[in-house]
Amino acid sequence: MTASESPLAPPVLVLASRNDFTCDYVAAALARRGVAFLRLNSEDLPSCEITLDPVQPCATIRLGGRAFELSRQTLRSVLYRRPVYLRDFGDDRWSAQERFCRLQWAAFIQNLAVFDDARWYNAPAATYRAEHKAIQLREAHKLGMNVPPTAVTNTPLSAVDKIPGSRYAVKGLDTVMVREAGDEMFGFTTFADSSELSGPEWRTAPSMVQWAVPDKTDLRVTVLGERVFAVEILVDGHGVNDDWRLHKKQTAFVPHELPTLVASQCVEIVAALGLRFGAVDLALTGGDYYFLEINPTGEWAWLVDAAGLPIDEVFADELAQ
Repeated sequence: MTASESPLAPPVLVLASRNDFTCDYVAAALARRGVAFLRLNSEDLPSCEITLDPVQPCATIRLGGRAFELSRQTLRSVLYRRPVYLRDFGDDRWSAQERFCRLQWAAFIQNLAVFDDARWYNAPAATYRAEHKAIQLREAHKLGMNVPPTAVTNTPLSAVDKIPGSRYAVKGLDTVMVREAGDEMFGFTTFADSSELSGPEWRTAPSMVQWAVPDKTDLRVTVLGERVFAVEILVDGHGVNDDWRLHKKQTAFVPHELPTLVASQCVEIVAALGLRFGAVDLALTGGDYYFLEINPTGEWAWLVDAAGLPIDEVFADELAQ
């Protein structure tokens, strides 16, 4: 390798996919600052030449005719945007060989956690743990946050006598995303009364059944380090008693000032789960804030335009430190 071919040593690594628009916002903000970064999209990995030394650790990567080098001395931060539910468990669109290769590349990305001197947003192991909803609720309760009475069960009718009210929010323990005949299907939170929880189909898999917070306004709280950005999610100017994602075309996002205690608790639960970033969902009713869940790879790019929040700029500043 000649001097002109010396590998670049970017201080920031972005692990994403081609269609990850949230990463596009971060990449643009890094470029505006003149901060060098390497973006590795999962779809492009088979076209790379990569060698990783896990002991040092260091890695050499050739992509698009350019050479890059990652080392513990030069790599300062990593943006990891691969939620657990995007693991490829099998798809009839792919051959066995293609599925094998995709699984090995997914494992390679997670093995880049050997660069443990870098600041990860977020580390794969912490991301995996933080995506378990029961663990989220336990940590929130330990921090003194209001948590709706909840049961994880495959016999919901027998459990609801421990949950107040007559209306319940039902959600999967993990993100509900399945494929059938090449089509992807995504599951939203379902709201039901007790008469709808008695069928035998409930026994086939566990689900999470919660007290449905009444007359609620949903809040999305984006936490990045010590910075907190909160918005109210309104449909036609009001909160909704079902899943707001069913009303996207009528939805507005309005900046919201959290009480100091609640903002601090949002920062604390992100840290308690071993994260540096988290998208926290709260419900506000009658002046009380209830913790619903946290997403360690949550989306936020739409809030830059819809609510005027500078999350992309703050993210770039964090990565560039």
